[in-house]
Amino acid sequence: MLNSIQILRALAAWIVVLHHYMQITYNFTLTDPLSVGLHRYGAIGVDLFFVISGFVIYLSATRQSVTPLEFATHRIARIVPAYWLFSAFTAALLIYWPGMVALTSFEPGFLLKSLFFIPALNPSGIGYFPLMTVGWTLNYEMAFYAVFFGSLWLPRPWRIAGLFLGILALRKFLPELGGAFEFYKHKIVYEFLFGVLIGMLYQRGLINAIKPWLAAGLLATALLIIAKVGQVTHNPFKSGIPCALIVIAALSQERRMQNMTRLNALGNWSYSTYLCHIPILCLMLAVQTHTGLPPMVTLISSVVLIALVSAASFNLVERPIAKYMKKRASTRVDPVALNQ
Repeated sequence: MLNSIQILRALAAWIVVLHHYMQITYNFTLTDPLSVGLHRYGAIGVDLFFVISGFVIYLSATRQSVTPLEFATHRIARIVPAYWLFSAFTAALLIYWPGMVALTSFEPGFLLKSLFFIPALNPSGIGYFPLMTVGWTLNYEMAFYAVFFGSLWLPRPWRIAGLFLGILALRKFLPELGGAFEFYKHKIVYEFLFGVLIGMLYQRGLINAIKPWLAAGLLATALLIIAKVGQVTHNPFKSGIPCALIVIAALSQERRMQNMTRLNALGNWSYSTYLCHIPILCLMLAVQTHTGLPPMVTLISSVVLIALVSAASFNLVERPIAKYMKKRASTRVDPVALNQ
């Protein structure tokens, strides 16, 4: 994986962690500049993730001529095991310690819908959030994968058009069915397409040609837009476009980001970091409440624990399962591939 993308993944994950730390621990009541900034802008890590996801999926599927079956296998192996693991952990906490994890509740049927990425109203009353609340983004992610999977069955020249039309249909027509399908009406799904467009530009060598001074200008423009817009609402034009500019700027300077092993590791762990941080933050807040730990000690302990759990999850769950499933998929023959 590209160093620039790994660094952005790590940045996005930890911005979200700190944003949720301020929410869970202080309910966004602190008024110092850093706390206010994390409240207003920390959620933009999600927008950055979506743009990166569109870029990565497009490149991985086009560079290696991945068949539909291989694509589906790779994506399921990448997303599902860790998500199920931390969903089960969150469910166990809620069963044995009700109210431990903020803004969510446990019901068996609701857990099943959460595990299979089916939008459903959270029993706690907060809306269409799965049992592990950060999973709302994965519901969109899996919908994007489904549309991308469908586009791979089309003749190669029609795939991009099919992908764009599929995402448009996902947002415009699926919510018309009513009920839980209204979840998909959010414009945030367009941010995946921003990433796909960046992938197309990257493949044509247009991003590598960007000079450092122009990359700095793109980054400054992105930060200015984010600051000007204010509170992040996951609007693709107010948050997605500046995130796309950040991704372009970072990619253009890939050659300057070599030998960043530690940041690469954080990028590898970023998915597990995203999944595990809410229950860990809630547990550490309970420890602080019952023991009187200083807030700074709680914060540092939380960061260390999240990093350790993320590393363990990546090395013991994500990577081994992904390698095994890729190996199995590579031994199969997809009939569609024979006709391409």
